[in-house]
Amino acid sequence: MHEPHFWRPLLPHLRLLGYTGLIPFASFALGAWLMPTEALRTLSLLMLRVYGLSILSFIGAISWGLAISIDDLNPAERKSLVYWSVVPSLLACASFLLPSSGACLTLAVIAALALAVDLRTAIRVKLPVSWRMLRMHLSLGAILSLGAGAYLAEIGGK
Repeated sequence: MHEPHFWRPLLPHLRLLGYTGLIPFASFALGAWLMPTEALRTLSLLMLRVYGLSILSFIGAISWGLAISIDDLNPAERKSLVYWSVVPSLLACASFLLPSSGACLTLAVIAALALAVDLRTAIRVKLPVSWRMLRMHLSLGAILSLGAGAYLAEIGGK
């Protein structure tokens, strides 16, 4: 597929911001394992959950943006994307009713679901392959970190 003229110069910036955005995921997951006190491990898990919530809210906004900016959508697709766009943040907020293990697992599942929706939409509206690959890499990093957080919280009894 041919990439739009504006895409190529933007891609390095998207990669820089995206991949550095994985640092907090990895740091908080590692903190839940390596911090010297129980209180600091608990704080790392909380920060992992908060960061996951904020990123999932951002990811939902991608669908909102596509719904209002892509010409090649029929009204049903446009409406579906607008309604879907709020689902990740609402589910992520609801995950805070769960203990850390369940919340991190729930956030990982939401991230996987959002990835599936975004990739389906990206293929449908012919977003560049390089965007799809970046989106997949970033989501997998987030999902792995959240999964590690769920595991660490579970073995730590949280």
